[in-house]
Amino acid sequence: MLSGGERVRDLWSVTGSRDTAQDLLTTRRVWLRGNRTGRPALVLSFAAPGTSLDGSLVVGTQVDAELAFYPGGQPLRALVADRYGSPMRGAPAGTSVRGFLDEHAAALALDPWLDRWPATLEDVRVARTEGGDLHVVDGAGDSLPLRMGDPWRLLALSGGGPVTLAGEWRPRGLRPLAAWHDDEGTVIL
Repeated sequence: MLSGGERVRDLWSVTGSRDTAQDLLTTRRVWLRGNRTGRPALVLSFAAPGTSLDGSLVVGTQVDAELAFYPGGQPLRALVADRYGSPMRGAPAGTSVRGFLDEHAAALALDPWLDRWPATLEDVRVARTEGGDLHVVDGAGDSLPLRMGDPWRLLALSGGGPVTLAGEWRPRGLRPLAAWHDDEGTVIL
């Protein structure tokens, strides 16, 4: 286990997961957000050919756990050190676009080489700009550009109404990973 890294116990919402393959290695990035702390965390797992990735953190669940964070200027990467009880279904608490941008700016101040940052946005709607690009817009009118190949699942889920949306923020925009709707529950994008 990690020594010297900070340990944080919280009810962690699993907000997104993404697998990528490079050469012979598959990597799984699982994003979490602390319900009490609002803190983001990234749990990485790796698999060589013929082996399985860790599937214990399921998007749309909440896990009472203590995470051990790797030391660094902006501690984000973590391991699950201890679990307390069974996972339960639940939507994450999110933030506004301005709140997210403030979080991201603070993270960049600590680590200017960040290439992605988790976003969990609450009560956002999907809208098209005059140029036809998709954005998420919050109640204050602040927006972020969406970057996704097939937007139809998100558009069908939201139906013009508000959703909680989680994804990876990169310099070119937000890549949605999951959304929560009052009637539909969790939808993996």
